[in-house]
Amino acid sequence: MLSSMSNDSIDEIIRGWRRRRPDLDAGHLDVVGRIIRLSVHMRSAIEPALQEQGFNWELFDLLLTIYRREADGTLGVRPTDLYAECLLSSGGLTARLRRAEQDGFIVRRQDPDDGRGARITLSAKGRNAVDKAIAQHFELSRSVDRTLTTSERQTLTRLLRKLLVSVEKISS
Repeated sequence: MLSSMSNDSIDEIIRGWRRRRPDLDAGHLDVVGRIIRLSVHMRSAIEPALQEQGFNWELFDLLLTIYRREADGTLGVRPTDLYAECLLSSGGLTARLRRAEQDGFIVRRQDPDDGRGARITLSAKGRNAVDKAIAQHFELSRSVDRTLTTSERQTLTRLLRKLLVSVEKISS
């Protein structure tokens, strides 16, 4: 760690592990711990804006995915297309879709290409809610991103991509 940088909560956690279990290498927390901690902080910061629109982070993730996929110009998104992108099981996705439909955020229609399947689109209520929340979400993300120089951002992007590709290969 650079001496000119302030210590963060992960530095304290690593020191605690070194005291408690010096036989364990807690060095992975330098990266993994910070990624997780950043994710928790970012999620906590955006959740109040999401609640104003009537949804939580999990539902927001689903609605964002549908919102983004609607730009493809298709007749809606198939549930099977949502599994991997939302990192959900079939049962988890079904429950989330049921809630989104009950709350009036999505509309399910029969798939014209597959009579047994469904296509999902956002309702006007869902689209309006996402439109309002996404601006706040992006602004929060940009405020964190502005902490880095262009060179730092490029380096971090390259390294995080390398980690994510590695983890996604293991998970698939």
